[in-house]
Amino acid sequence: MTNRKPNRFTAFLWHRRIGLFALILIIILSLTGIALNHTEKFKLDETYINTSWLLTWYGIEPDGEPVSFRIKNSSQDHVISAWQKKLFFDNTAITNLEQTMHGAIGAEQFIVVALDNEIILLSYQGELIERINTSISFSNIQRLGIKYKRPVIETSDPLYYIADEHILDWDIIANEGIEWTEKTTLNDIEREQLLVAYRGNGLKLERIILDLHSGRIFGQYGIYFMDAAAIAMLWLSLSGLWVWSSRRRTMRKKKHYQKHHRK
Repeated sequence: MTNRKPNRFTAFLWHRRIGLFALILIIILSLTGIALNHTEKFKLDETYINTSWLLTWYGIEPDGEPVSFRIKNSSQDHVISAWQKKLFFDNTAITNLEQTMHGAIGAEQFIVVALDNEIILLSYQGELIERINTSISFSNIQRLGIKYKRPVIETSDPLYYIADEHILDWDIIANEGIEWTEKTTLNDIEREQLLVAYRGNGLKLERIILDLHSGRIFGQYGIYFMDAAAIAMLWLSLSGLWVWSSRRRTMRKKKHYQKHHRK
């Protein structure tokens, strides 16, 4: 008798501690499970979340501010922006970037975008025409300008090169009469439109609830938290059954003792 009481009391303590630990996870599992069972009714697949901190957690919210250049053309104006390793034509994502953008100008036939060691050619409709590696021809690009409606670049040497009308060959020129591009600051509406273009409509509520249910929203090891909740539920069931059974046997023995030792 003296050895069983401490064991039963210890099991009861652990039953309570694990129950408190698992309570939050069990509530999450229960609520998210119910929500996922009624996805269509709650329209989880049609509802989008744009909360900034949540998009940042998922890696969808861009850091810092966009680098933008305005392209003025006789018929229309455009904004070329680089933000979080993406190149945008107005509010449309064009391609991914691995280098810093140093300028964008509107030449006769193309829009020319200059990176560290690369020239990107776009049409005036925002189509990607070509990406030209310039590291073989000259050193790192520092600035982009325009002269005679043709692109001019300044390299780190420093030297100045002007392209032909087809942007195929480059010749060295003097630093005279060049109109260098300058960064532009987007207004609030333009920035918001670009932000929407970067992150799309946001995250579907269904995905967030599904990730919450599986634990993936908590990161790489999040699923193990939910595994721990499942194991805790199993432990609570078994330990609760054991404590109940132990108490029942004790009460039976107590009644049996009282029945046969009454005076």
